[in-house]
Amino acid sequence: MENEKKEMNLAYGGQALIEGVLMRGQEGYAFTVRKPDSTLHKEYQACVSLGKRIKFLGLPFIRGIAGFCENLYFGMKIINRSAEIAFPEEVTDNEKGNSTFAIILTYIFAFGLAMLLFVATPYFITSLFKLDHTVKPFLYNLVAGAIRMSFFFVYLFLISFMKDTKRLFGYHGAEHKTINAYEAGKELTIENVRTSSRLHPRCGTSFIFIVFLITIVVFPFFNIFFNQFAWYIEAHRSLQKLIIIVSHIIVGMPIVSSVSYELLKLSAKFEKNPIVKLLVLPGLFFQLFSTREPEDGMIETAISSLKMVINKGEEVNE
Repeated sequence: MENEKKEMNLAYGGQALIEGVLMRGQEGYAFTVRKPDSTLHKEYQACVSLGKRIKFLGLPFIRGIAGFCENLYFGMKIINRSAEIAFPEEVTDNEKGNSTFAIILTYIFAFGLAMLLFVATPYFITSLFKLDHTVKPFLYNLVAGAIRMSFFFVYLFLISFMKDTKRLFGYHGAEHKTINAYEAGKELTIENVRTSSRLHPRCGTSFIFIVFLITIVVFPFFNIFFNQFAWYIEAHRSLQKLIIIVSHIIVGMPIVSSVSYELLKLSAKFEKNPIVKLLVLPGLFFQLFSTREPEDGMIETAISSLKMVINKGEEVNE
């Protein structure tokens, strides 16, 4: 019975929105946004995940990629919706109801920018250390990985000082606290949630950290593979490096993401294991910068969203 309850707990996740919180479960998602007049806007939508609808997409090492893409799409769509609700006077008619095509284009641009900053740039910086990616691929990727994590830390640190980001991170903290309180078996009240931790091992921030670690292990094999064709492009070292970087993004990142997802899911099942606790610590450290202690009003939105997901929308009518 305890294992069954734990599995049900693992089915819930969330995301911070503009002045609100999104929660997702196995059978739907809900979000609550605070409107300019301080009242709460609540929405619930029944929705079965891709992995449940299409069996192939629910297979291990496939489900992580499918879930990642699905969550990205829902996340951007509902963030846009939350902005319309929270700041209606600042959203133009052209911005309302953004099309699926516009959302996809936005994510393609954001993904490209992230790959440039966190994948391509670290490799070019690593070259300044006179390391050859064909001779010492593991050392080369170890240094690149360290630079990549440093970039991510600096990025989180800098944006944490921005006014709007502070509020977003506060809602992120409220989301974590609410899920932690629920998984601990506590009644979902503001008082109980307030005393829960704002750090959670299944957070997307921890997922990104795991991704960075796995790239250090996986990416060298791409270098070794392309070294077999080094004779063909030896005269064009820049072309060789470009091909490797593109392969890391197009082929490597999906592989790394799927492995990282399975590791994150596995760590959640054995979270009390001392070794697992040690391994998730770096991810929790990064969360110190991607979350903030929330206000009670922020906690209220997170509780509302989670209750709607648990009760399949009943909270909407309360």
